Amino acid sequence: MKNRKRIIMMIITGLIFLFPIIAVADVGPKPQLTITVKNPPAEVYYLDLLIEGEDRYCNISDKSKYDDEKLALLENYHEDGWHAGLVKGTSVPMWGNLKGVKKGDTMIHTFGYVGVPEDFKIIIITPENRIIVSPEVHRNTFQAQITYDYATGNVLQPSMAVSYLIQFLTTCIPTLLIEGVILMLFRFSLKQNLKVFLAINLITQIFLTASMGTVLLKQGGFSAFLVFIPLELMILVFEILAFSKLLRQHSVKRRVLYALTANVISAAAGVFLIWFEFMVRFF
Repeated sequence: MKNRKRIIMMIITGLIFLFPIIAVADVGPKPQLTITVKNPPAEVYYLDLLIEGEDRYCNISDKSKYDDEKLALLENYHEDGWHAGLVKGTSVPMWGNLKGVKKGDTMIHTFGYVGVPEDFKIIIITPENRIIVSPEVHRNTFQAQITYDYATGNVLQPSMAVSYLIQFLTTCIPTLLIEGVILMLFRFSLKQNLKVFLAINLITQIFLTASMGTVLLKQGGFSAFLVFIPLELMILVFEILAFSKLLRQHSVKRRVLYALTANVISAAAGVFLIWFEFMVRFF
């Protein structure tokens, strides 16, 4: 009876940690693209995204604050079906800044909201009013960061492998630390159980990255939170079964109680870390 009450209390505590974060995620992040321009010119240039499709929504409300000649070059650009997304328009709204924001030796151009395209080209109107157009770029992730070298015209985007590795490390390292400490608090020998502990956690973290990580990178935080609870329940069941059979020392009840406690606490920490890494830093 006492063990049952303790389990119920731990589940409730875990849900208290999880639900406020899920409620925040319910607002739903929107697609975002950040372009860092290396070696930018000292004088004013404009940067926009070339897109295909309709131009129903003009995304600049006050054109009077921009240079007429540069703006006209963007408005009149229409080659092979591509047009300037901010200046000419998009099928659904998008916000952005033609001039960018200076950060150290670079300029940062940020585009956001539902109109951010998956496929685009970068168009630049130079200080001398020349037009520069990059090769076509495919946005790999829901919230992407791209580097454009003004001097060479090269466009760099982190590979999906790097994105998956970041997501894996974001959850795996804290999980190992948290569940390792809890293992010792339950008076299991870390030395005797290290191989089992590492193997089970690596299996579950690889599964979590391959499933929720894919949703997170491709569809954003809100969609990832929708699949988080069923995935964590699957992991919980797997770890209870695995730890109850493979851990050394103590009773099966203590092993099950350890697996339950460790999963609830590490899941709450994991949600917060993913939310912070992939959402907070974009606002």
